Amino acid sequence: MAETSSCAPAAQIPRTTCKLFGAIKALGTIQRSVVLVHGPKGCVYHINYILGMRGDRPSEIYTTALNEHDVIFGAEGKLSEAIRSLDRTLSPDLLFVLSCCSSEIIGEDVGSAVRDTRTRARIVPIAAGGFEGDLHAGYRETLCQLVREFAHKPSVPAPRSVNLVGMFRAGPDLAEMRSLLAMIGVSVSAVLTAGSWRADLERLGDAALNIVVCEPSGKDAAGLLKTLCGTPYIVEEIPTGYRSSLRFLERVADALGVPAPGSLPAGHANAPDCRFLASRRIALVSGPTRAISMVRFLAEYQVVPRLVIVDADPASGEKIRGMGIPTGEVLIGPGHELIMQKLREHNIDLLIGGMLELPLAKELSIDHIDIMHGSELTAGFSGAENLARLIRKKAPGLREKGEGR
Repeated sequence: MAETSSCAPAAQIPRTTCKLFGAIKALGTIQRSVVLVHGPKGCVYHINYILGMRGDRPSEIYTTALNEHDVIFGAEGKLSEAIRSLDRTLSPDLLFVLSCCSSEIIGEDVGSAVRDTRTRARIVPIAAGGFEGDLHAGYRETLCQLVREFAHKPSVPAPRSVNLVGMFRAGPDLAEMRSLLAMIGVSVSAVLTAGSWRADLERLGDAALNIVVCEPSGKDAAGLLKTLCGTPYIVEEIPTGYRSSLRFLERVADALGVPAPGSLPAGHANAPDCRFLASRRIALVSGPTRAISMVRFLAEYQVVPRLVIVDADPASGEKIRGMGIPTGEVLIGPGHELIMQKLREHNIDLLIGGMLELPLAKELSIDHIDIMHGSELTAGFSGAENLARLIRKKAPGLREKGEGR
């Protein structure tokens, strides 16, 4: 497997976004919560727009709409007023107050404003200056802040209960993960953070095991939970495919000391037939966790992607290599021009990624499948079946190309 990476040029088309986006994405589906960004309105508008296009259903996200006067003279009073107004009019359980580039640069003390403002809601300050890191830093630091705010050491951990750490989709993938774990009698105590309620966050310390489903985003929070609450953790990406789902259940069962599944569950006697994919020249484009999951999924059908493009995290290249699964060239954080070059070099005809890759696919006349949309089911046995249907539906020529193999 060849692996390449590139240094960022002075001028670039960005392929990833900032710490503020990661923080908002991590918080956005927490129930009965409000996110308030202390910054100009443009940041919040564009993040809301992107999350909507990705199929996420964010909670209320507000801004103090800093203007030129605020940036020159400060606006901590404006922030306090906004906090009181949202608490009074919306009555949320949780109110997250985020800094951004503008408020960080002018030295606004978000923490002080939070401490000095009386509210019914519990307020949690989050440092989210966009220039301080990328979206993964936003995920990682936000999860750690939530652990510090809410986790407590229980007297006796609940047996056969787990937390899912680093899971941000609150739709069908989360429901499938709960169903998957229920097959071995394991319940989900809390999710950090998709679809969680305040009460869920307050019982983060009650689980017998933490499962980190996104290592770059969740491993630090799991380590913090181990320090604060004594809870062990394992790192397992969201399972995609039949073999991956069985492997996931075996790993969880082993960590909890409970019986592992001996066979496929009822209703899933046969894995979906995706052998026709072997005729395609495939590129995968995603974050590190989804890239690893999809490499495993394709390997179940002896399909080797020609190109794997990961948006960040250099360690993911080593992890893909360490799985012992054949794959093609791996690019870590490449620029737009290099991606176009490699798609042409490998003569890719099927691009599996997200909405950001759609313009690339159109320009090169490549079939495109969006697996990153929040409404798509990709996890577990049902996710494997949905992926097979999705591939056939969005790339109708696949079945014919695979016949006769």
